[in-house]
Amino acid sequence: MNTNPRARILVSRARLPARAHLLARAHLLVVAAVLVAGGCASSGRGDGPPSPDRMEAAARLAGEWSYDEAGTAQAADLPGTSPEAHLSQRASDLAMAMMREQSSNSSGVTGTPAGLRQTMLMVGITPRTLTIGLAGNTVTVSYDGERPLELPAGGGWVDATTPQGAVEARIRWTGSHVAVERRIPGGGTIRDNLSILESGHLLASREVVWGRDARPVGLMVFAAN
Repeated sequence: MNTNPRARILVSRARLPARAHLLARAHLLVVAAVLVAGGCASSGRGDGPPSPDRMEAAARLAGEWSYDEAGTAQAADLPGTSPEAHLSQRASDLAMAMMREQSSNSSGVTGTPAGLRQTMLMVGITPRTLTIGLAGNTVTVSYDGERPLELPAGGGWVDATTPQGAVEARIRWTGSHVAVERRIPGGGTIRDNLSILESGHLLASREVVWGRDARPVGLMVFAAN
């Protein structure tokens, strides 16, 4: 019997229907983000404060969140598999694919070996904590207690430093859906699409953008502290 209290949050009276509902909900959110990404994403210029609806959406994400391994395995449909190992392996597989595409000059993949290494190192890291704050027109995001990214809520790029190296970061809007993007010089862009599940958990759907494509990496579920 699973005694993890956070795992029990995701399970209602009927286990299989609840699991199916969470999985379907997570997949629908990912599909919706991908479908609208091309047409209504913020330009990233940060040319004014976001609408009240967007500020409300950002406020719903605010708080201190802890990684929920059982919830992640359930949402990503990974029975018997470590979600962290799956994310790391997915990053490794993507790195190999991108190196092949870069050498053949296909899919618009460009960059430097150092940029590729930093991108794939960062994309394969599962944060144990995620802290999101909102102060005025600034959204702060901290992965694993690192120095917070201070991001204009309107979507402008800012320079930032991470333990893995320098990045540019921003809030990206698709309608009223929020994503945190970290762009690596000479590399790709790591995009964490964030949303709140009906259970109250935070869902992060990670993609890596390189060349012309946004490539899915994996799902992560977080519980409120």
